[in-house]
Amino acid sequence: MINLAAGLGLALVVTLLFSMSLGVVLWASIPLGLVAGIILFIFLARKVQVELEAIMGRMQRDLQEQKFDRAVETLKSGLALKNRQFFIAGQIHSQIGSIYYVQGQKKYDIALEHLKQGFIKHYVGQGMMACIYYKRKDYDTMKEVMESGIKANKKEAVMYGLYAWLLYQLKDKEKAITVLQDGLKKLPKDERLQTNLTQLQNNKKMKMKVFGEMWTQFMLERPPRVQQEVPKHMQRQMRRRQMFR
Repeated sequence: MINLAAGLGLALVVTLLFSMSLGVVLWASIPLGLVAGIILFIFLARKVQVELEAIMGRMQRDLQEQKFDRAVETLKSGLALKNRQFFIAGQIHSQIGSIYYVQGQKKYDIALEHLKQGFIKHYVGQGMMACIYYKRKDYDTMKEVMESGIKANKKEAVMYGLYAWLLYQLKDKEKAITVLQDGLKKLPKDERLQTNLTQLQNNKKMKMKVFGEMWTQFMLERPPRVQQEVPKHMQRQMRRRQMFR
């Protein structure tokens, strides 16, 4: 990536200049070179972050106005940054895939196209990709996506809850219990995981509503008739009832 290359380049230049100008052995100048390279890398990375935040801000305004296509185009403009910083492209593809996902099954093909290119640490995107495979009855792939997603996001309770719920729907209650127990090993104080574990152990249905908007975004259960609070991070994407059908 450009930022890393620039940092390494400066580190090398500074190391050589100090070594030659001070007449010291090369290795003695390496720390100075590294410091200069790291400072430049951090500076350039911050510039990219500021640009990305501006793009995300415009995208959120587009979503508030229910302009999904424009939001996608706004995000795609951020792909111009992909060669400057690691993981930029993956994050953008995950976000684009999420926007298509909440628009319903007719958009699943294109959602999947982007989610496959997404950043594995974007746990929402990973969860949505698994949900698409679940709805298409590709259960083996769904399990693979969830297991890799959980491995990369061990501190995200909703991932354990989601996987357990999907397994429970497939009549694999024992595996669902195991997943929740694994989640509690990583997050021992999480009451949401404990609530659902207790439910399954008592042969009762899971209560995924305890996860709030984090659960709602996956659109796996019909929402109550009353108007729900819109997930803040999705910026009112799911306001219209037909998007949940």
